[in-house]
Amino acid sequence: MDDSDASNRRSFVVLLGGEIRDIASIGAIPSDATVIAADSGLHLADPLGLSVSTVVGDMDSVDATALAAVEALGTQVLRYSADKDASDAELALSHAAALGATNITVIAGRSSRLDHELGNFAVLFLDELRSRRVELRVAGARVFPLDARDGGGASLRIPCTSGDIVGVLPFGGDAHGVTTRGLRWALSNELLAVNSSRGISNRAVGSDVHVAVESGRLLVTITSGSES
Repeated sequence: MDDSDASNRRSFVVLLGGEIRDIASIGAIPSDATVIAADSGLHLADPLGLSVSTVVGDMDSVDATALAAVEALGTQVLRYSADKDASDAELALSHAAALGATNITVIAGRSSRLDHELGNFAVLFLDELRSRRVELRVAGARVFPLDARDGGGASLRIPCTSGDIVGVLPFGGDAHGVTTRGLRWALSNELLAVNSSRGISNRAVGSDVHVAVESGRLLVTITSGSES
């Protein structure tokens, strides 16, 4: 998966709930993207200068007046029962996939719900997202899932800046055959155990980072080196 290949993509932005104190830390947002808000993710739209196409969720945390206002302007609202088996984030990502998204930028604020924040990492690995490029932006970092659960291998190239802090973290189990390029401490066909912190606090040494895994799942995080 190559971050520089922007052709033939259908770009979507998915807004999740929470507070973003530094809007500038979100970075550039695709200008041609369709925007989906998960419940109170709607409140991030105005600060980010985005127009929401669809709001998805049980609507238990969004401001009712704000929701009614965008609905009156033509925004689609997909309401679900609060007694459901999926988070609003999962529902919004699944909706984006069903609409044919190939490039999804997920923007999340910080919240007081640790279970929600951890769940936001888990839903990056939804089965319907495996053939799509997905990026989560949260807490000043960019987070990319790399999924090779079927043992067929997966790879990702991410543009960055020399000095950026890079984490390569196994998710949900050991990751086998991990190889990296563009990092100060390289990995070559190595095992990253799920109970190890070996993959954190690496450094980019150029303008991009390449990560490949033969089997398992990885979360690759990029944080600006200026914030360290």
